Amino acid sequence: MLIAWEGDSALPNAIQRYSRFKICATFRPWQNPTREWHPFAYRPLMKPYVICHMCTSLDGKIIGSRWGKLSGYKHESTLFETTAASFGIGAWLVGTTTMDEFDSAKFKLPRAPKGFKRGDHVANRKAKSFGIGADAKGKLRFKHNEVEGDHVVLLVTERVSNDYLAHLKSAGVSYLFCGKKEIDLKVALHKLAHAFKLRKLMLQGGGTFNGAMLRAGLVDEISHLTVPVADGGRDIASMFDIPSKPPARAAAKLRLLSHKLMPGGVIWARYRVIARNAV
Repeated sequence: MLIAWEGDSALPNAIQRYSRFKICATFRPWQNPTREWHPFAYRPLMKPYVICHMCTSLDGKIIGSRWGKLSGYKHESTLFETTAASFGIGAWLVGTTTMDEFDSAKFKLPRAPKGFKRGDHVANRKAKSFGIGADAKGKLRFKHNEVEGDHVVLLVTERVSNDYLAHLKSAGVSYLFCGKKEIDLKVALHKLAHAFKLRKLMLQGGGTFNGAMLRAGLVDEISHLTVPVADGGRDIASMFDIPSKPPARAAAKLRLLSHKLMPGGVIWARYRVIARNAV
């Protein structure tokens, strides 16, 4: 029996010569790292097309509560949500801090049942829309499995406890393991594509999470709403705040796809990422 390899490791050249064989099973190393794999067939990595959709000041800051009322809009969120909805993409992705705005109040977790089995859990295979959040340490709490009608999916690591996983399972929340201590974003997108058949994904995180996605080379397109406000705050979160030391050069080069003048002097520009620099 041939085993299909799913992972980031380099594959032997011998695979090229055995591509005519039929794949009969799939080996996922994150589910059973001790199992051996056959080097003669594999399933190529997949990922959704990722559009980062953000609304910022002229200087790239993203804290809309600092801008005051925008002319032509009841609230800055109205501008963001209506333009995001126009894409017709039924899945959005954010980091832990942003997802924390949608979860329940914090409470002590009950103990997991004895013999609780760890592993990826898809709670709703019929869901049509998804709210996806990263939670490497198991901080979030959910009493319901939806956020405004979108099924909740969490990206977790081996660091989270059985108590936390049992809590998510009882709430009907889906979760996928995507690393040992930190979220491996490439693995996360690969798993989302396979588990939920996602072809497109809208990135709407904070600056740090967006920056991590950009640094990993996983952003395909940027949808940027620029409001006529100059924030000026030095330590205010921006659209892309790449973690750790500042990169030696810009993280990506872009090509303008379209631009549109919106009510109130807002400019909506869309860019395709055409070159990614290692940072």
